[in-house]
Amino acid sequence: MIWRIFAMDAFKNSIYGLCLSWFILIPYMLQANMAQPYFEGSRNAAMYGNGNYSVLDEVIDIDIRKDSLENNLYAVFKVRYTIQSPGKVQLPLLFLALYRSPSHRIKVNGKTISNQELTPLNYTKFPFISKLKETTDDLSYSIAYAENEGIAVRLDDLIYFNAPLQEGKNEVYIEYETDLGSDTYGFLRNYSLKYSLYPSKFWKSFGPIQVRLHLNGLAELTESNLGKPEYETGTAKWTLHTTDNDLDIVINHKTSLVGKIVLWLHPIGIASLLLIGMVLLHVKLMSNYPKSRKYIYWLGIIIVPAIFYTAFFLSFDAIEWILGYTSKHGYVFLYVVTYPIFVLLYGLSLSFLKRKYK
Repeated sequence: MIWRIFAMDAFKNSIYGLCLSWFILIPYMLQANMAQPYFEGSRNAAMYGNGNYSVLDEVIDIDIRKDSLENNLYAVFKVRYTIQSPGKVQLPLLFLALYRSPSHRIKVNGKTISNQELTPLNYTKFPFISKLKETTDDLSYSIAYAENEGIAVRLDDLIYFNAPLQEGKNEVYIEYETDLGSDTYGFLRNYSLKYSLYPSKFWKSFGPIQVRLHLNGLAELTESNLGKPEYETGTAKWTLHTTDNDLDIVINHKTSLVGKIVLWLHPIGIASLLLIGMVLLHVKLMSNYPKSRKYIYWLGIIIVPAIFYTAFFLSFDAIEWILGYTSKHGYVFLYVVTYPIFVLLYGLSLSFLKRKYK
């Protein structure tokens, strides 16, 4: 038993010193990570309308899908509006989906229609679009996106069409593909989905909104500002009776049980478990072979820390392979500068404890 106590003391003393040196280096490593780990994603919003017409209800279906090439998640929006019209009319409508896919579909009462070009000559029919005095990167216009807040856009970022409405209830259907905001720093990649409800203010009235998030076994809901959802066959559902708050939803990749375990362990946990075994083996060999103890002692001082660092660095690739996607972690290779410190601390710990248990 004495060699086990000896080994655990050596492990604890070495790990304490190693952690101290790592914590000193962490701020510098974080500053060194100059890569941008966050992508803002698309700007989505409810359909901009006309103050003389009412939306009886809106149904937002958000279909989560995965890019087979890079394993990134994205969303397909399928939005249905029920609009009450007092008569037959061609109603100009517009919606925003910044950084969306170029392809989209628009249907009015089941009939596919094409969007029209929005130009500097006809944009003035919409009071929520204004010309910017100062322009950057060809972003010459601003559209109302929140209370007292607009976002800079190009006119071709906006989808404009005339909806042929009949008297009574009409259904307007819009479908488009959009990128999600993503934070790729760390193993667990979070995706954010934002949808502004502020454009509902431009209608005469706006009825309840149903939000259906179809996770399709690809993602897990992390958080939202919509309250606790109802779940039905992998779909999270909410019903909103007010448009005061915008939609703000965060999801991440669905993770297997093995994935959850390795995420909890982290590379430092995986490497530390291996280190415990290597320290026990090192001390056991010194105990079993007293004639070769000196050589085993010096050889172990070099090899045990080397195996620890090798396991630590390889764990990043192993965890990403289990999760099925890559992430950014900063310049973790800078931790290698602590290797001489660990070797020194491990050797001093063994020397001190060898004298202590002699």
